[in-house]
Amino acid sequence: MSKKRSNRVSANRGASSRRKSGSHGFSRKRERDEEFFPDQLQRKILGILASSDDPVATSDVENQCRSVGYKKKIIQQKIAELERLKFLLVRKQSMLKGSRFQAASGSVELHRDGYGFFTHDGVEDWYIRPAETQGLLNGDHMIALRVLSSNHGRAPFAVPLVLGQRGARRIVLVIEHRRQGLVSRVLANELKDRVCMPDDVLAELSEEDVVVAELGQFDLSSAVWSAELVERLGKISDAGIEVKIALHKFGISGPRDASLNVEIENIPEAVDEAAVMGRADFRDLPFVTIDGPDAKDFDDAVYIEKVENGYILYVAIADVSHYVNEHSLIDEDARKRSTSVYFPRSVIPMLPEELSAGICSLKPNQDRLVVVAKIELDSDATVIETEFFSSVIHSKQRLTYKDVDILLGESECMSDLSLAPDIYESLTNLKSLTYLLLKRRKNRGALEINARESAFLFDAQSQVSSIETQNRYFANRMIEEAMLCANVAAAEFLNDRQEPFLYRAHPEPDAARVVKLADLLQSLGLELQLPNRPSPTDFLKILNESLDHPAVDSVQTAVLRTMNQARYTATPTGHFGLAYERYAHFTSPIRRYPDLVVHRAIKNQLGCSYDRETDIEGLGDLCSVNERKVEEAVRWTHGWLTATVAGRHVGEEHIGRIVSVASFGCFVFIEELCLEGLLHVSELGREFFSLDDGAVAFVGSDTGQVFQMGDSVQVYISQADIENGRVNLKRVYRRKGMDHVR
Repeated sequence: MSKKRSNRVSANRGASSRRKSGSHGFSRKRERDEEFFPDQLQRKILGILASSDDPVATSDVENQCRSVGYKKKIIQQKIAELERLKFLLVRKQSMLKGSRFQAASGSVELHRDGYGFFTHDGVEDWYIRPAETQGLLNGDHMIALRVLSSNHGRAPFAVPLVLGQRGARRIVLVIEHRRQGLVSRVLANELKDRVCMPDDVLAELSEEDVVVAELGQFDLSSAVWSAELVERLGKISDAGIEVKIALHKFGISGPRDASLNVEIENIPEAVDEAAVMGRADFRDLPFVTIDGPDAKDFDDAVYIEKVENGYILYVAIADVSHYVNEHSLIDEDARKRSTSVYFPRSVIPMLPEELSAGICSLKPNQDRLVVVAKIELDSDATVIETEFFSSVIHSKQRLTYKDVDILLGESECMSDLSLAPDIYESLTNLKSLTYLLLKRRKNRGALEINARESAFLFDAQSQVSSIETQNRYFANRMIEEAMLCANVAAAEFLNDRQEPFLYRAHPEPDAARVVKLADLLQSLGLELQLPNRPSPTDFLKILNESLDHPAVDSVQTAVLRTMNQARYTATPTGHFGLAYERYAHFTSPIRRYPDLVVHRAIKNQLGCSYDRETDIEGLGDLCSVNERKVEEAVRWTHGWLTATVAGRHVGEEHIGRIVSVASFGCFVFIEELCLEGLLHVSELGREFFSLDDGAVAFVGSDTGQVFQMGDSVQVYISQADIENGRVNLKRVYRRKGMDHVR
């Protein structure tokens, strides 16, 4: 049970409770002889030089500087100083770049704590000091000067010289009431500069309004952006406001443009017989759909039969390509989106709902057009032969994962759900085949990370109420393995026929990440050796060996972070995590555009004519980038909702488990609330705590007390920052019968 606690900190905190200096003390005064940060006029001069590949006439430089208010004498002094420092050379009334002049073109990545990074074609990113980020936006393109840091080993500094193409100009603001009246502030403090809207616009808004604004000019003297109102999203406390914010924040398309309505109106509600002509008729086969209880679009159905020497698996996937013509408005909109977005309380579908939840959804007892993968496997689940068909099916039943587990005896629960004998037999066959496929999965070394999955619960007013751990059933595995079979079959089918399409590629881990993981395992006492280029089997062994370790969750997370991100590509580079040489996405064309591309490629081979993609690699890059944006947006909304739940439990005491360690503290998972928070290093105790060599534990300087991954710790929630998705914890400790908090 949780216990409500006071938010006050114990008053008995004198000098003795502060961090001891001793051997840990250090001087913050550093020599800066190597560092030189040009002033505004010097930047103007260097910027003119950086913008030209040729020498620049000194008179041109002087004229450009005088045009913005500088006097000739001051300009000449600055030029002389830059020449003395070897940033430029003056030869015969011309200015050239000096030996110390190092500049590059790149883009800006701002951090919410005020600093930033300059990314370019070089080996390492350059650090942008908070003082240099004024007036910069995420994604800005610029030319920057490289300034070496006097602290050897640290990244060089980037000094902005010439600002080119601007990044995202739109920003989310929250309206607040302060002493001087209504003002606007940047949501989550993501932009450190102030943003001001006109007074007449503010007068039409009210406190707690959330708005989207277009940034105008930046006033360097006052460090203030001007802005114009674009759209009012609602109140900060509105149910679902986080979704509206996320769409703008991450540049994701929301509601469809009305221009699509003409095509949407022509989408049929039912399959007509003319569309069935020439297709393989599988309507008599007992196909069923198996999904989660809240699923609204059903894009896959399965049927499996047992034969003398093995199994025949039928995977039917909605034939979206029949209804979405290439280069149509719907197709172009789907390509731009690339994927559906599944937020905790809503879905932004890639396709109009008339397709995704209508004619392309494999609803029970209705004819549906599909592409079927017919896969013949032997008694060891080795694929013998694969065929693809343009087909029509008539799903016999809509089942959930839980239903199937109950019906097949994977649960102790009883159910009055009844199945036709042929459906029950098909499910039994799929269960048997799944055990064989899982055995093959293990033998080839495919990774299986059983990461915790959480679900948000909402009340009648659509406000988030709590978080719970999602159950996983064996039926989940049954469908997953069937879909993997179909995806591999599609990749092999098209690869053999040299048909252009998008592979789903997963590169092997980078060497640096592998070394970091090996160090972590050693620090945790797991005597597992990782070769320089580990195979999937090596990672699978780590996962299996750590199952009984107190820090099992941390190990699984570390293995996951060691992996590279999967992407879409035109070349078969393999899928490391699944241990496949060739892999594609075929089974979800309702919600992923690459699957639609694969369907069109397959139907090209089946005699249906589709234009081949002219730039497969470019399309793969687009879909990969959009997939990342969607993942970030969903993760951000999860943080918002998690902090919202945590905010209702501020002051409550809970037992948590340390699941990861960073330089600034421990992340603690509270099982009772199903959420994670940060226990800052300063909250660990009254002594100085340092991170051990393996970065898996903090060790006290006086007592040697250790806080490491897997340890239990008594904490209470001290703060929940909804806009940043942060939950802050404080430690609870007891002494002489009294409760204290840090």
